[in-house]
Amino acid sequence: MAGKLYGVGIGPGDPELITIKAKNILEKVDCIAIPKTSSDKSSTALSIAGGIIGEEKDIFELLFPMSYNEKLLEDSWSSAIGQIRNKLDEGKDVAFITLGDPTVYSTYMYIHKVFKNEGYETEIIPGITSFCASAAKAGISLGENRETIAVIPSAYECNNMDEILDNFDSIVLMKVARSLPELKKKLKDKGLLSNAVLVSKCGFDDEVVEYDLDKINSDSLSYFTTMIIKKSGVV
Repeated sequence: MAGKLYGVGIGPGDPELITIKAKNILEKVDCIAIPKTSSDKSSTALSIAGGIIGEEKDIFELLFPMSYNEKLLEDSWSSAIGQIRNKLDEGKDVAFITLGDPTVYSTYMYIHKVFKNEGYETEIIPGITSFCASAAKAGISLGENRETIAVIPSAYECNNMDEILDNFDSIVLMKVARSLPELKKKLKDKGLLSNAVLVSKCGFDDEVVEYDLDKINSDSLSYFTTMIIKKSGVV
């Protein structure tokens, strides 16, 4: 009998934000799949969940490079799927750990669809998203009453920012470091700079929460940086 595949969200960074259900799954499965962007880099996901995963676990790394090379990406996906399939066909349960929530801009969902379509048993274990944790750290709500919310996964790739800023009450911009100067100028032009808060590396020891965006420059920011713009105010 084939094993079961779990997509396990482990939250944004603070190990204490891992849910009880995620902890229980990680403790009971036979194998843990660890996604990495580079073979010579440590896994952020493993650094968060490492205290829960026992040394006896079969841990294997899956490489998902940040590249636009289609052949490289195809080979990486094929290798990852093959590694997971081998474990499942041995009758082992596998947990694929992912930052935040598996259903929100996660690599896991592509894996999930493949195995679900092939008839394997699968289950998604939700986790706390980085933008919800960031809002909590900033002490603000993302949505009240009938406020609308937009979540933009890669701010530097967004070409319709004016339309988004004009039409939503709360805007979450993820991965803003590369486009921070342009975003700050746009927010100033629209009179929204004081309506924004920036949270970098939420849940990690070197977390930054800043309400005065003029104090922040992009060189000091992590890839894991989120900006929340709230028209009703962030303070």
